[in-house]
Amino acid sequence: MFRFLLNPNSTLLRIYSFRELSSASASASAVDYLTNTLGFARKTAIAVAGELNIKTSTRPDSVVQLFKHYGFNPNHIATIVSKHPSILLADPIILEPKLQFFSDNGVSGSSLVDMVSTDPLILRRSLQNKIIPSISFLKEFLPADHNIDSLLTAKRGTWLVHKFSRQMMPNVETLRSHGVPESSILRILTLRPQALSFNADEFKGVLTRAKEMGFDEKSTTFIHGVYSLCAMKKGKWESKVSVFRSFGWGEEEVIALFVKQPTIMHHSEARIKKPLDFFMNELGWKREDVSKYPTVLFLSFEKRVVPRCRVLQLLIEKDLLSRKRMGRALIISEDQFIKVFVSSYEKKIPELLDVYQNNNVGLPQSAVSI
Repeated sequence: MFRFLLNPNSTLLRIYSFRELSSASASASAVDYLTNTLGFARKTAIAVAGELNIKTSTRPDSVVQLFKHYGFNPNHIATIVSKHPSILLADPIILEPKLQFFSDNGVSGSSLVDMVSTDPLILRRSLQNKIIPSISFLKEFLPADHNIDSLLTAKRGTWLVHKFSRQMMPNVETLRSHGVPESSILRILTLRPQALSFNADEFKGVLTRAKEMGFDEKSTTFIHGVYSLCAMKKGKWESKVSVFRSFGWGEEEVIALFVKQPTIMHHSEARIKKPLDFFMNELGWKREDVSKYPTVLFLSFEKRVVPRCRVLQLLIEKDLLSRKRMGRALIISEDQFIKVFVSSYEKKIPELLDVYQNNNVGLPQSAVSI
C-alpha cells in the first residue's frame, strides 16, 4: 500500500484540513509550478495561483505523486487542481486513506478517477464521519446488481457522501413501510439526499402530510413532493400559497397543483407571481387552464413564452388556430413548435418566422385565453 509519512516520528494521524488561502497577487512560484509541472496555460495558472501559496514544491509534489499512484494522469490532476486549487497543499497522509478506502470498496481505477475529477471536494469529507458510513450504508441499501461505483460516478452521485446522515437508514425504512418503490427511494437518495437527513419523527410526519395531500407513494412525483415539504417550513408554504390566493386560488386548488407539479414550490414567491400575473392577467387564463398545463409556470419568458405567444396570437386572430391549443403549444419541443405552428402556416403568413424570431416585437396588448 502506498503511504506518505511526512512525520515518521509521530504515531498519530494529523487532522486534515484544506486551507483557504488568498493572496493579493498570484505567487510566481505557484504559477511556475502549475505551468511546468501540471501543464496549465499561463493565463489559467495565474488565476488558479491566486488561491495558492507554494513556498516549496515538497507538498504539491507529494500530492501529485499520490494521485498518479491511484491512476490519475496529468490531465486529471490539472482538472482537479483547477476546480479545487488548495488540494495541492493538502496533507497526503490524510488524503491517501480516503483514496484507498474508495479503492477497497468498489470505487477504483477509472471510476475513482472519474469521481474525484468530477467532484474533488469529496476528499474534504471526513473519512470516519462521512465517507465510511455513507459507503457502508450504500452497501446495505443497494441491490446486488447495482454497483457503488456506478452510483457515485453518476451525475450528483457524490451528494450522498456530502449530505450523509445517520438518520438516512431509518428514513429509508419508513419509505419502505409506506410502500414507496425501491427505484423511487434510490432516486431521492441520489438526487435529494438531504431530505433523508431529516429527524426520523419529522420525516414520518412529512410522509403522512404528503399522502393526505393526495400524493401517490408509488408515483415519481411523491419523491419530489416529499423533498419540497422537507425543504420548506410551514411559514414559507403559507407565504407561497398567499401568492396564489392573490390571483383567486383556494388552498385546495394550490394543493392540487402542487400534487401535479410539486417543483412549483421550489421557486420563490416572486418567481411564482410573475408567470401567474402574465398568464392570468395578461393572457386571460383561468385557474383550471394553469392547472391543466402547470409546466408553463417554469418556462423562460424571453426564450419561449413571449416568442411563441406572438405566433399563437397571430394565428388565433386570423382564425387559423383554436385557443384551446395554446397551452399544449407552449410546452412542446422547439422543433415540434416550429414544424406545427410556424412552418405549417408560412404559406398563408410569410412573415410568421420573422414574427417568431424578432425579439424586438412585443406581445400585443389584447388578451389571449385558452
